[in-house]
Amino acid sequence: MKYITAFFMAWGNFITLPCPYKKWDSKLLNMMLMFLPAIGAVIGALWLIVIELMVWFGIPDQITAFVAVFFLFAICGFMHLDGFMDCNDAILSRRPLEERQRILKDSNVGAFAVVSVVFLLLGWYAAMTVQIQSTHLLVYFLIPIVSRLNAGWDVLTKDPIGHSQYAADHSEKGKWKYEIVMVAETMIFVIIWVAIFGIESWRTGDITVIAIECAACIAAGGFARKQLGGMSGDIAGYTICFGELAAIITAAIVL
Repeated sequence: MKYITAFFMAWGNFITLPCPYKKWDSKLLNMMLMFLPAIGAVIGALWLIVIELMVWFGIPDQITAFVAVFFLFAICGFMHLDGFMDCNDAILSRRPLEERQRILKDSNVGAFAVVSVVFLLLGWYAAMTVQIQSTHLLVYFLIPIVSRLNAGWDVLTKDPIGHSQYAADHSEKGKWKYEIVMVAETMIFVIIWVAIFGIESWRTGDITVIAIECAACIAAGGFARKQLGGMSGDIAGYTICFGELAAIITAAIVL
């Protein structure tokens, strides 16, 4: 039962769709993170359906790209975009560590947050406009899964900032089981995709896209943790945004 509770905790926390089972257990925060790849699969499946329907109806590429970008952020309640902005506000301030951590917690929006999110969305829109023309559904399905696998792994394994909501549960024993399950989830979703659509649904460039996404997530997460003194939910959002941007730009180039 606790696994069901943890899954729907992740659903209610990370997706704006109505949650069919509303129950919260603060003791299951780490187990909730275990289901991040599954949440990514839900997002990826819905995302590719929206894109495919718009392409099928002949909606212009520019409009389809706009809706695709909006949908990816909106279905998460703009949570990860908020973390991306907060981290950029703090990191780009170039202040001492304590001041950067204070800025990270500050609810006010600074200039660095605005500038960084403008360039993020411009990059997303430009790449999506190109990528729409190839309509490669596997990429749309995998990008949200891989980004959340990386972000969830970091939250579970990296030392948290003192004010992080995950700090109290970081010392939980046996967390390695959650990490293994996260990787297994990702592999299961890949196997399911191949079983449904066949191995021919993979292109050579797909591996490049996913490899670049993983590298970008690792680099972004490592950089943010070094700049901010530990891991947090905001840094997870920062990691997801950078990783997914790198993936969609790579897809636009190689696919």
